[in-house]
Amino acid sequence: MKDLTYLVSWGANKETAWSGTNYSLYKALNEFYNVKDINLSGNRWTQKIIKHLLHLNGASIEYYRRHKLGKKLDNINGNVFQFSEVLYDSEVRNTYMYVDNTVSYVNYMRNHLPDVFAVSGFQDTNSAIFNKREKEQNQYILTCSALFTMGHWLREWLIGQGYSPDRIHAVGGGINVDKRLIAPQRKTHNKILFVGKDFKRKGGYITYEAFKLLREKGKDVELYVIGPSQNPIGDQIDGYHFVGLIPYNEEARYYNMCDLFCLPSYFEAYGLVFVEALTFGLPCIGRDSYEMPYFIKDGGTGLLLKKNDPQALASLMEQILSNDSFSKNVIANRDSYIHEYSWSTVAERIAKIIG
Repeated sequence: MKDLTYLVSWGANKETAWSGTNYSLYKALNEFYNVKDINLSGNRWTQKIIKHLLHLNGASIEYYRRHKLGKKLDNINGNVFQFSEVLYDSEVRNTYMYVDNTVSYVNYMRNHLPDVFAVSGFQDTNSAIFNKREKEQNQYILTCSALFTMGHWLREWLIGQGYSPDRIHAVGGGINVDKRLIAPQRKTHNKILFVGKDFKRKGGYITYEAFKLLREKGKDVELYVIGPSQNPIGDQIDGYHFVGLIPYNEEARYYNMCDLFCLPSYFEAYGLVFVEALTFGLPCIGRDSYEMPYFIKDGGTGLLLKKNDPQALASLMEQILSNDSFSKNVIANRDSYIHEYSWSTVAERIAKIIG
């Protein structure tokens, strides 16, 4: 079995770093390689001091830490797998990077999509540092052995920026759904589920407005909101249920109970929550952008919102709630979702490219 050096910031909890992505992929890659992990996490107190003194955010701290680490690790040879461009390619090693987004796309949003950028989660980043890092990351993409993207949308965007399609590979991401938790209740055809901590970016307000429109029409619909730590809706109407931030195994109760999953995100680097919803048998509504059109078969397993209009969204909700064919199509594809979006499948795609 070949060796693979795994450069990763484990953080305070190894199993929850990047929502479990780092550890799940680490375990899956061990099926194909002898993986040696090198923890890049720095001293948290030092980072807090630097952040306070220089008024930097987490992404900017990462920029400074990468440069310091890169010098120390420059003697690593062989195949190197990483999540940020700590080590560049050379004649003695092959480097691979796995990302859900790039600095160049963040700067693209900053310059060309101001409304999306304003809710993207990157709106408070240091533009000077991001401009500098963009040049370095772009140089890495030009010289690395391969760049692995989670989403097809990012691969297509990078190719549109002039990068070689032979160098960039969309390999997906994995879910960790426990099939034993899938136990659908008797459906009532009126329950809508929203799951997302960042209520504004995920399209929570337009979801609520669409739900209100249906209630005003006399529809007996209900909206369940999971994710935010505090209720984002002040004067809520009947049928609105704020669940808040709960453990994942408790979320299963609502996936099993509800009839429709709605998450019209303005920006979504990937969005595995859609696959989780589909696996539980819920048709989905997403926006017609980013990876959402790849998760949702428009008119088959859900519908895509094509304009930022609560009335249009309310119409999509009504279509799915009144038509059983959507849920039947989703349930028929459950096994394919579980296989296509497993970490083992992702690792297999990566291993075929690394060799």
